Amino acid sequence: MDNNIPNEYTCYMEMTRGWHKYYGSGALIHPRVMITAGHNLAYFPFVKRIPFFLFRGTRKVDLYFGSIDSGHYTTSTSLKLKKCKNKFFKRGYWINSKINRDFSIIILPDSSIYKKVRGHYKFVSVKPDELQGSELHITGSPGDQDLFEMWTEGTKNFSVVDASLHYDLYTVVRNSGSPIWIKDNNNVPQLVGVHSRGLDHCNGSVLINAETYKQVVEWCKKSGINLEK
Repeated sequence: MDNNIPNEYTCYMEMTRGWHKYYGSGALIHPRVMITAGHNLAYFPFVKRIPFFLFRGTRKVDLYFGSIDSGHYTTSTSLKLKKCKNKFFKRGYWINSKINRDFSIIILPDSSIYKKVRGHYKFVSVKPDELQGSELHITGSPGDQDLFEMWTEGTKNFSVVDASLHYDLYTVVRNSGSPIWIKDNNNVPQLVGVHSRGLDHCNGSVLINAETYKQVVEWCKKSGINLEK
């Protein structure tokens, strides 16, 4: 596997809510579909007296794929987002701190990004026992590095808890939405999780299990995309 492939399939994200910008990461899983954390696109449920423009969630996003630094990346695009049109997220993703609900997708207008990065993460449902013995990786843009800068780290110290992954991979702000991935039997990068946040003793992501996979497939169908082809 080309050492730069994780960067190519991963994007640094600049998200606009109202007049404010926020930062995160995401991953290409289909020529026209990318996945990220639910809280990257949804509204903030924890803030009282929230302004209406923030309650509506992310309205615009700038995506940079294959990013090395601010002057070097493979391709970029800027999109206006509308719920249930080209952005989808799970309602109530914050309820009882349910990491397994913290995922969302963006439907891209065409496959031009895919053609420039020449591929995407393998995206299929995962059973916990299929991860035994694997090395878990995270690729994203951590907040203690320069803007746009991508880092990849690996660990074998992880566990499956309910419908989430817990691991000791280092994460900070801007890692939200980072792909959690393994190499499959053919050395292809396969997405197995989407980083959500830090927990008391570790970090966590949603697991791409049958339920999560089915939800993403259903969202894609609403945009005329068959993810199971």
